[in-house]
Amino acid sequence: MAARIAVKDQKFVEEYALEVLTARELLYVGLDRLKISYVESQANFVLFQAGARATEICGELRNRGILIRDRSHDLPGCVRVTVGTRDQVQQFLDELEQIW
Repeated sequence: MAARIAVKDQKFVEEYALEVLTARELLYVGLDRLKISYVESQANFVLFQAGARATEICGELRNRGILIRDRSHDLPGCVRVTVGTRDQVQQFLDELEQIW
């Protein structure tokens, strides 16, 4: 019900889409800074290459309250991160930098 109401609010949808696009660019900049390879996306998620540490990184981030998805069973070494708000992306990048 909330989703139906939110979708009808065109201003909300446009503002949220802009937030995600901006946050995705922030994610790209952060991954570039850490020298992490990634696949550019047209969606609200990005795949990045974590190599043999994919499962370990997902687990460590989960311990820190950040949930990302290990996709290495389909794409060896790949991890999927959903793009949320700029604050959420920055928190993800801050935590990733500590364990990278």
